[in-house]
Amino acid sequence: MPELPEVETTIRDLRKKVLGRTFLNVWTDFRKAIKKPKSFERFKKEIKGKKIRRIWRRGKNIIFDLSHNRSLLIHQKLTGHLLYGKWEFKNGEWKLKTPGPLGDPMNRFLHLIFWLDNDEMMVLSDLRKFAKAELWVTKELKESELFKNLGPEPLEKDFTFERFREVLLKKKGKIKQILMDQDIIAGIGNIYSDEILWQAKIHP
Repeated sequence: MPELPEVETTIRDLRKKVLGRTFLNVWTDFRKAIKKPKSFERFKKEIKGKKIRRIWRRGKNIIFDLSHNRSLLIHQKLTGHLLYGKWEFKNGEWKLKTPGPLGDPMNRFLHLIFWLDNDEMMVLSDLRKFAKAELWVTKELKESELFKNLGPEPLEKDFTFERFREVLLKKKGKIKQILMDQDIIAGIGNIYSDEILWQAKIHP
């Protein structure tokens, strides 16, 4: 499960690769991954021609702010991960054009592909098919219940020890479950909650 550190690393790498690029087309073989709008045809129509203006993270969500007041949200969930490179469809499956690290077997589950204006592709590989993509009006996304309910970001400067203490004092329950509650603190999951508690010598 990609958690805050992995998602943060992903957006920093994406900024180097796709910031300023324009979506030319999109393909999927798993339409259920598109949660908003419900129609893939509408998703495809609306994202074509949109330029990536900004890439950022909120909790475990990756957000691409696009031209024309649109935002693409991708949540990688359990096994999803974004890749950047070139693939071609051969003998009924997508094949990597150039051998290299992207040839790792875990990268072969391509279910969402975006063509970019520099002849490269951004793809979502997802073994378990839990990942999701949503296309929002930017203002509506930032004002949505999804974002309003998310807790503070641990990497923000205003997330001090005092604020952390205040957050914990408001809740009762098992400490691991509290740390993983996205409404309390954004971005922490099963792996890092264990690591945090191990280092702090606190039983989950």
